[in-house]
Amino acid sequence: MNWRLPKTEDLFQMIESWQSESDVKCMADNHEAKAWREILLAAHEQAKKSLDIQTVKGHEYKYDLLFGLQMYESLNISESTASDDKFWIYLSIFVVPEVVFWRWGPSAHDRFYNNPRRIWLKVIWWYIHLSWQGNRDTTFQILENNSTDIVVQLVERSGPYGYRVKLCRTIMKVFDEYCRKQGKEDRIVFRKLMKLNTARLAVMEPALCEGEETGYVKQLFAALGG
Repeated sequence: MNWRLPKTEDLFQMIESWQSESDVKCMADNHEAKAWREILLAAHEQAKKSLDIQTVKGHEYKYDLLFGLQMYESLNISESTASDDKFWIYLSIFVVPEVVFWRWGPSAHDRFYNNPRRIWLKVIWWYIHLSWQGNRDTTFQILENNSTDIVVQLVERSGPYGYRVKLCRTIMKVFDEYCRKQGKEDRIVFRKLMKLNTARLAVMEPALCEGEETGYVKQLFAALGG
């Protein structure tokens, strides 16, 4: 689908004009966009209710996780659509701008449109997709003790040929097992793990390792001393 968007300078001026939540206006103008709006607003309100919060400060990761799980289950989009930056920009600016504004505040251009790797709705959808364990509860369990740094390290390392979804899901599962054994989330280990994975993928095929992807990921942890 062709998402018609204003020029970049017009998007800039629009977001610069939003200095408080009362300035932010939804511009969803068709049936499909309104349906997406209902889904995303419901995910937003449910996350706030579950955390019993009115402001995101101090609850950033927990909010992102709960919002993301609800969005992922309800939005029902393909990887092809999820790879289209214009789709996420359209949602962010025209469908639920007040949600993005609530999460990031004024002048957060990167989170709306300006940096494809930082568009918030896109990042959170891919974080859940790359971590998905077959159902919401199990996925929540392996992600609940993570942090925003883990989100960045996972989503921003797509590799030259795109995401390897099965491998990413295995990494997140084994990382959770490692953290539970250590009794804490270790973002430094995760960063090292993802760097090592990027290097090894240049010369190895995880599916051909003993134990396939799981065996390969355990080899990564062993190399890090985990």
